[in-house]
Amino acid sequence: MKEYEYLALKDYEFIEMIDAISRERNTLKVKKKTEKQITLACQVAIPVAFIKFFVHQQDGNLKVQRKISWWPLFAFTIPLLLALEGIMIGISFVVENQIYFSYILIALAWVVLIIFLTYQIFEELDLLLKKLYRVEV
Repeated sequence: MKEYEYLALKDYEFIEMIDAISRERNTLKVKKKTEKQITLACQVAIPVAFIKFFVHQQDGNLKVQRKISWWPLFAFTIPLLLALEGIMIGISFVVENQIYFSYILIALAWVVLIIFLTYQIFEELDLLLKKLYRVEV
């Protein structure tokens, strides 16, 4: 969980700024919004991460905690990996040829997909934080 501190900013202003920035982006959708918390879904055709921002006032400044939930990334990509491996097993029964190289290629493609989606999540977070009007302490 990462923590930020903003000077002279109210909690509702921060929530509204995050909401406005996420409406501009196609890959960020607001899932839940309350007075002290906003949850965004980062999605690339499927939800790949949930990003939660928790806000509270401390000494006249705004403390913001960010938490990323990674379970959607693996919950949606592991069934895809298993389906592709199942297709390869079915093809190997028909062809009667054990092609272990294809299993390795599918696993490597899954790893590349995970790396790409992780990069996309952090790129969206970086863009989100760059667009925020902030003065960090």
